Amino acid sequence: MSYYTPDYAAGATPQNLQFIPSNYATAQSGGSGTMGSASGSYMYGSESGGQERLSTGILAAFGTSGYPGEPPLLEELGVNFGHIQQKTMTVLNPFRSIDQHIMDDSDLAGPILFCLLFATFLLLSGKVHFGYIYGVALMGTLSLYAILNLMAMKSIDMLRTASVLGYCLLPLVATSAIGVVVPLDNALGYFFSAFVIFWCTYSSSAIFVSYLQLSQMRVLVAYPLALFYGIFSIMTLFVEKQLSGK
Repeated sequence: MSYYTPDYAAGATPQNLQFIPSNYATAQSGGSGTMGSASGSYMYGSESGGQERLSTGILAAFGTSGYPGEPPLLEELGVNFGHIQQKTMTVLNPFRSIDQHIMDDSDLAGPILFCLLFATFLLLSGKVHFGYIYGVALMGTLSLYAILNLMAMKSIDMLRTASVLGYCLLPLVATSAIGVVVPLDNALGYFFSAFVIFWCTYSSSAIFVSYLQLSQMRVLVAYPLALFYGIFSIMTLFVEKQLSGK
């Protein structure tokens, strides 16, 4: 293969052309940006001067491999299992010290999962409350978002408010799971539900107080939270009474 360039320095005319031969060889392996024909995979250079291999094909489309330093796909979609585990353990052990970076992100993957589990367990126990759950969660989040921002000098956004409320719903999720096999509409169930409300309230108020620096106003923060979780607790206790047509 060859190409030409006009000799403008010598005052050449368009007919005075210089042809320079050039050969291109297909690299079989090695350098940056080459494709190995035998291996069926792409090669590219890394920052350290080495080479990395990206597999191709149908199986690679469903894999989790990627470029070095690139975050996992689930983390890019907002699903970080490390954060979910950290916040879950904070709720399960409310007496542990609160990590100062626990509110750095507004993770909603855990709250959505817990709400779905809560609604599913209620459904298995004969309580169809999907609409109530979504309505109370939405209105409660909006109300608490407004109340917390009025009380604190430091602001908190709505997504972080929803994240804390959703994660601290975990004890009530466990209560709804128990309600599938054991009736809770009795004295023992009332006592257990009161304990769970206190658990959820204590965990959520500890996180909000730590983030908003409201240590002197924890009781005021806990009061609306107790009302919020109390409504969810009522859903786990009582079964809707079906009226007969007689």
